[in-house]
Amino acid sequence: MNDTTHEHDDTAMPRPSSFAPAETSRAGDQGTAVRSAQAYLRRFGYLPNEDLSEQYAQWRPAVGRSPRAEDEFDDSMEEAVRLFQKMYGLDETGEVDEATLELMSKPRCGFPDIVTSDGLAPFVAQGNRWPGPNVTYRHVNFTPDLPQADVRAAIRGAFDRWSAVTPLSFTEAATADMEIGFFAGNHGDGAGNAFDGPSGVLAHCYYPPPNGGGIAGDCHFDEAETWSVNTPPSGIDLPTVTLHELGHGLGLAHSEDPNAVMYAYYGGPRRELTGDDVAGIQSIYGQRFRWASLGGVINNQVAGNNKDGRIEVFAQGTDGALWHIWQTAPNNGWSGWSSLGGWLSNPTVGRNKDGRLEVFGRGADGALWHKWQLTPGGAWSDWNSLGGVISQPVVASNADGRLEVFGQGTDGALWHIWQTAPNGGWSGWSSLGGWITTPAVGRNQDGRLEVFVQGSDNALWQIWQTAPNGGWSGWSSLGGWIRDPAVGRNQDGRLEVFVQGSDNALWQIWQTAPNNGWSGWSSLGGWIRKPSVRNNADGRLEVFVRGADTALWHIWQTAPNNGWSGWSGLGGLMIGGPVATNNQDGRLEVFVKGTDGALWQTWQSTPNGGWN
Repeated sequence: MNDTTHEHDDTAMPRPSSFAPAETSRAGDQGTAVRSAQAYLRRFGYLPNEDLSEQYAQWRPAVGRSPRAEDEFDDSMEEAVRLFQKMYGLDETGEVDEATLELMSKPRCGFPDIVTSDGLAPFVAQGNRWPGPNVTYRHVNFTPDLPQADVRAAIRGAFDRWSAVTPLSFTEAATADMEIGFFAGNHGDGAGNAFDGPSGVLAHCYYPPPNGGGIAGDCHFDEAETWSVNTPPSGIDLPTVTLHELGHGLGLAHSEDPNAVMYAYYGGPRRELTGDDVAGIQSIYGQRFRWASLGGVINNQVAGNNKDGRIEVFAQGTDGALWHIWQTAPNNGWSGWSSLGGWLSNPTVGRNKDGRLEVFGRGADGALWHKWQLTPGGAWSDWNSLGGVISQPVVASNADGRLEVFGQGTDGALWHIWQTAPNGGWSGWSSLGGWITTPAVGRNQDGRLEVFVQGSDNALWQIWQTAPNGGWSGWSSLGGWIRDPAVGRNQDGRLEVFVQGSDNALWQIWQTAPNNGWSGWSSLGGWIRKPSVRNNADGRLEVFVRGADTALWHIWQTAPNNGWSGWSGLGGLMIGGPVATNNQDGRLEVFVKGTDGALWQTWQSTPNGGWN
C-alpha cells in the first residue's frame, strides 16, 4: 500500500455534490438558488455552454437559448428543468423541487447529457467509434489511494467487460490510443471540465476521434475522491466508475435506464454490463467474434488450473516437445507459447494438493514421463520417468490429494501408479486387469475414484475404489456401445458419463444416488465426436462436442442435476478437441485445435451465461 494519503473523506457514502443547487426554485424566482441551478444545467448539457461546444463537436444543448439573466428563472430555464426531469424519470414539474434537488446532489459522471425534446433513448450511440478492433491504452499516473496493481486490475477488468461483448481487443502499451489518469481541479482539458472536489463530478472520458482532438478517448478521474476496490467499497468504487467512463471512450452517451452502467449518476457498485449497455455498444461495433486464436501449431491439448485459478494449456508441438500457454491473470489475458522440452504424446495434467501443476505423458520410449511446477504457478522441474509402457494416460486426485495416473498397458489392461503421499513420491505400477481403451476418471461424492473405459465388447465398463484412497473393486459392465467416455459430477455429487453411441449421438448414463446405483442409457441426440464435460458456476453440467460440421456444439442442464436443453452451435472449425475448463470466476472456456493447427478458444461472457 502506498504511504501517501488524501486529506479528504474516507467514508463509503459520498457527500452531496459541491456544485449542486442547495435550494428549490421555480418560474419567476430570482437569486442565488436560480443562479446555482442554471450553472448545474449548463454544466451537464441542458443550456448553451461554450466550453462543451468546444470539447464535444457533436454536442448540442437541450434548450437552444440561454435564460435572460443568470439569476432569472424564465421559460427557457423551465424547459431545461422539464427535460432534465424527463430524462431521469422525475415528475415533470418544471420546478427545481425537492426530488430534483436530491438527484442533482448525487455524484455523477462529468460527461454532458445528450437530450432532445423527445427525451433520451435507453442507450445512446454518439456516433464516433474506434476504426479497428485493436485499441491500446496506457496509465498516465495512479491514485495514491490504492496499490498500482489494484488500479491496473480495475481498469483491465472494465476493458474486459466491454471486450467480452464486442469485437474490440484492448492492450496496454507505452504509446496508446486511450490515456488514463487521476487529476485534480483544472487539469488542462478546459475550465468547463475542471474537477470540483469530493463527491461532485467523479470522472469524465472523451469520445473516440475526432472528438476531443489529442485527448480523444482519454479518461480522467478526480483525484479528490477516495477510490476503492473493496466489496463493499470504502469510498467511490473504481471498477464501477471505470466501466461507465470507458463506455464514453468507446462511443456511448448516457442512458436514461437507471439500471444501466451508462446511467449518469453514481449509486454504488455496478460492475457488470446490463442488456441496455450491451445493446448500445453492439449498435456501434457489432457482436464479439465467438473465437480467438492463441496461435501455435499443436496436438492433443489439455487444460489445467493453477492454484490462483489461472488456466494453463499444454499441447504437443510440431517438434514433439511439450509446449504451454497460460493466463497472465485469473479470468483473462494470455502469455505467449513456451516450450517445456522433452518428447511427449497424450499429455494429461493434474494438480497436487499444494496447488502445483504436474503434467504426465507417454514418452518416446513408451514410458510415463512427468514434469511439475516447483512452486504453485512457478518454474518447472526437469523431466522424470515413471517407467512402464503405457498409452492414453489420464490423471486424477484421490480424496487425500494424492495424484493417481491410469493408462492402457501393452497387454490391453488398465494399469495405475500413484503418489505414496500428497505432493510426494510414487509407487510402482500395478495392474487393474481388464481389456480397455480410452479411460476416463471421476470422483464420487465420498471421494472414491471411479474409472470408466471402453471394453473389448465396446460396452462401458467401470471399476472403483472400495474406500476413499483405498483398494479396488472388480470390473462391472454398464452396457451400451460406446466411444470416448467423459465423466462429470452433478451438483448433488452423482457421477454422469457421456459417450458417443453407435449411432453417433450423445448418450448418457448416471448414478441414481450419490456414490452408488446406475440408470439405464438415454440419448441426448446430435451427431458428435469427442465429448468434454464441465460444471457451470451454478453446478449445471454442460457437454461440448465436435459436430458433423466440425463446429463446436454444446448442450446443458437447464437446472442443476436434471433436465437438458436442445443442441446449440458455437461455430468454429476444429480438427482436435474440444477441451473444456473453468475460469476462476466460474465461466466456462473451451479450447480446440483449428483447421490451421493453432489453438483456438471461446468462452462464456458471464458465469452460467451466454457465450463470448
